Amino acid sequence: MFWGAGVTLRFLLILWVPVALGISDNKTPTLLNALVAIGILPGAWLAARLITLRTVAGCMPVGILIGVAVSIFALQTTACGAWLLLLIIGISGGFFVVPLNALLQGVGRDEVGAGNAIAVQNLGENTAMLMMLGLYSLAIKLGVPPVATGISFGMLFTLTVGSLWLWRRRQSAHL
Repeated sequence: MFWGAGVTLRFLLILWVPVALGISDNKTPTLLNALVAIGILPGAWLAARLITLRTVAGCMPVGILIGVAVSIFALQTTACGAWLLLLIIGISGGFFVVPLNALLQGVGRDEVGAGNAIAVQNLGENTAMLMMLGLYSLAIKLGVPPVATGISFGMLFTLTVGSLWLWRRRQSAHL
């Protein structure tokens, strides 16, 4: 889901920047994308320091924060607000995805072998990217404004991660 949201955000920025910020160059969406990438680094570093395989469920609320931040980001009308939120999205993304990847690969290695675990993970990530881009393309075809598209994708991410977190908590309670 994270990579699907990330690739969709890249495309969304191209349409969102002229509408929300009134800037029509190609440089601004590129720089805004770079802020997310820059933010992932400290987020991943923090995750490596604070999260273990036993505490990995603790990063799920950060995934919810990503969706909320994307929705708030879509409402921004200033470059400064957009920069700050994209940096927060990047930091949260690094903190969210690194422990989950470690968990998937660690459990997968024990269950089906490292190669198969990574293959299944990549299949899931690429499927999520295709699905999210399909939804994005549909929204564009239907004429949904970029701001509404961004809010909707943020809400979808929030609801998906929140549902997975609640499901995981219920599963843990039954063990």
